[in-house]
Amino acid sequence: MRRQQRLGVGSDLSAGALQVLDVCDTHSVAEVSALVSMPIGVVRVLLSDLMEQDLVQVQATITDRSSRDERIELIERTLRGLRSY
Repeated sequence: MRRQQRLGVGSDLSAGALQVLDVCDTHSVAEVSALVSMPIGVVRVLLSDLMEQDLVQVQATITDRSSRDERIELIERTLRGLRSY
């Protein structure tokens, strides 16, 4: 995910959404969940709301052309995020 830079953002966001927005840049959903100590389902809903407001952009982490090492690294990062929760 990539946080979009916007001035004056946050006045109409919930505390949970602000927490997620603060840590989401370059992290996976599982990592964000662990960093904000929220269930992954809650984080997914908050991220969905932030995406609709153009505050967060989801980036593809794996493509058809991704190497085996890139795929393994993504799985390891996801597992680290889940374990730290």
